[in-house]
Amino acid sequence: MLKILLKAAVLFLIVLSVYFIVHPSACSNLLAGRETGGPKVADQTQAVVEDRTSLMLGEEDGAQSSAKEGEGIFDTNTMREEEQQKYSQEEIDTAIARRYVELEREYAQSRTLGKDASREISYVVMDDFQMSPAEWDSFLSRATASDLFNKVRQNLPMTPEEVSVSK
Repeated sequence: MLKILLKAAVLFLIVLSVYFIVHPSACSNLLAGRETGGPKVADQTQAVVEDRTSLMLGEEDGAQSSAKEGEGIFDTNTMREEEQQKYSQEEIDTAIARRYVELEREYAQSRTLGKDASREISYVVMDDFQMSPAEWDSFLSRATASDLFNKVRQNLPMTPEEVSVSK
């Protein structure tokens, strides 16, 4: 009898684990004491949470602000593009070009620059900024059109080694 109960408990835990793996939000809802159910329950829960939030923040009408943001339930791990972008495209491009020029100067001190060195530097910069080849090509077209690399080379101070070589 004890063996059967033990096997049933293990089987129940396995099924419960699979359920929580498939529905991770159910686990957090269960731990928080929230009700889990269909879309009707989720909409009611969201409305209650929004009302509490608006009361805490002192907003007069929480329903209007939620209508502006979007409808439905949003996953907390997803971010909207406008919230995620803190810097302008020009600032990002300048930072990428600055890193490229810095690496180019480091490579120039130890070896001659050529297509292979440029390719290596490009891959390092792409890794640093987590860029895909398509994003890199897009950056290159913008940087070439605005002569960004030459502007960065002029604005970036020379290292002591470069000063001694140029004299």
